[in-house]
Amino acid sequence: MIRYFFLLFVVLCVTSCKVSEKIASRQEVPNITEGKLLKNIYENELVYNSLYAKKVDISLTGNGKKDNLKAVLKVKKDSFIWISLVAPLGIEVARVLLTQDSIKFVNSFNKKYFFTDYQFFYDKFDVQINFDCFQKLLTNVYFNLESCGKDEVKDSKFKFERTENDYVLSNVHRKALNRKIKKFFKKKKKNKEYTLILQKIHLDPELFRPIKISLEDLEDDMGVSVKYSDFKSFEEKIFPSLMEFNVSLNELKYKLELKFQKIEFDTDVVPNLRLSSKYKPISFD
Repeated sequence: MIRYFFLLFVVLCVTSCKVSEKIASRQEVPNITEGKLLKNIYENELVYNSLYAKKVDISLTGNGKKDNLKAVLKVKKDSFIWISLVAPLGIEVARVLLTQDSIKFVNSFNKKYFFTDYQFFYDKFDVQINFDCFQKLLTNVYFNLESCGKDEVKDSKFKFERTENDYVLSNVHRKALNRKIKKFFKKKKKNKEYTLILQKIHLDPELFRPIKISLEDLEDDMGVSVKYSDFKSFEEKIFPSLMEFNVSLNELKYKLELKFQKIEFDTDVVPNLRLSSKYKPISFD
């Protein structure tokens, strides 16, 4: 179970009844300019200093099996993300701590650990990602996926469209491939030097929050997506109570569902990571 959770984590390398009723009964999606849409997105994004989800139900489906866990999530904005995973019998099986410059994963069930930085994703999988990307994915904040792991990014030109249910921003990126990523994704064409990645961001027309973010390889069965749904009011802040992460790597498909039962905002949160001297490092060589 922990192995598959970590694999998904690496490749990834987000008024309760009143809000639900309002979304279900919405009228036709109104016309809007792209500039006005972006303005509304930034004006309606989640404003918080800390997030404390005391009870999160987790369901992981993949490799022909399904596992259920409980979790506790703590986020201090721009500082850390801390996750504790607990098995059905109440035994903690793992902890994850992300900071601006480090990633720490402790498998307390098997007494193993893995400490690294975000360069790990690029060295192993040619994926550029940073703390800010994880933070925004977990807090339902809009961002350009092309900016992950980069200090400066040129303005992307998105295709903007209005559908029957939402607004959609989309863009196709020409992604160069190195030997590592070819091997990881099992690219069969020896002369293939790049892949075309379709990025889509679906936005709720009333909340102006992301309801789906996806990356899809246009030539192969590979993609990553996150869906946000069942928006509720937690301490007068609107937040999706259900997040669904999907990863598709050729024949491998994984789905991770997070269901938030209780969330507190702007309370004191402190990360802690126990590591015994008996623990052994995890090797990815």
